Amino acid sequence: MIATLRYEFLMQIRRPVMWIVYGLTFVVLVATMWPGYRTLDLGLGDGHDPKAAMLASARLTMSLLAIVYGCLLADRLIRDRRLGIATILEAAPCSAAGRLVGKYLGVCAATAVPIALVFFGRAVVYTFTEGKVETLAWSLAVFATVILPGLIFLGALALAGPLLMPPLPFRVLFVAYWFWGNLIPADMMPTLSHTIFAATGDYAAYGLFDRARPDAVVYGWPDAALNFLRPAATPAVAVLWMGVMVALAAAILLLTRLHAARSES
Repeated sequence: MIATLRYEFLMQIRRPVMWIVYGLTFVVLVATMWPGYRTLDLGLGDGHDPKAAMLASARLTMSLLAIVYGCLLADRLIRDRRLGIATILEAAPCSAAGRLVGKYLGVCAATAVPIALVFFGRAVVYTFTEGKVETLAWSLAVFATVILPGLIFLGALALAGPLLMPPLPFRVLFVAYWFWGNLIPADMMPTLSHTIFAATGDYAAYGLFDRARPDAVVYGWPDAALNFLRPAATPAVAVLWMGVMVALAAAILLLTRLHAARSES
């Protein structure tokens, strides 16, 4: 598993297309959201407060870069079969589950590196411009609790999805899923947005960091469908959301392994 993780990480981190696509998307992100990105004040808190600023930075970073993250992972799991080396890897002295976990951890970690660089880079800039060293501590806490759980789930989803359909249509559906299930207002249509199944990290932001009025922002959608999936944003529910993200990722990987075993038999 460790050898697979190391190999997959190095192979993915060296892909020029990954850095090019992330770079172009970052330019679009800054150009379209420049006022909020410059001040890190989205109307949810004082832009001069390090905690609120890092929460705003996390929301802006994930808004578009999560799409790139999922799309870049969409061909990683099926690549071995496409190149005709799957049977060779199956003969290696490593369990299939170990290879799957190693591939998942390696490619997801490598693909998340640009996201981490963007987020922590903005934190460093904020630290120097505002002169508040505590920003770095807040950035670590926000990344670990608001951004990382969503990436864990999205990585498993993006790896497994192309087993059911070709990568290109999956990428189209992944983009549609990201906007439908994570970003649109909950009362616009039946959606998973703002529920404990959304990967944006709102529950951690509100429940753990008291980002803003959780009763009005997270689950206060009186006319929305699926409101039973929008409990109050408390610390316990924030931890529940993180657990749901990890559990969904584990379930997807388990189903992926069972699918592979069935295909081999």
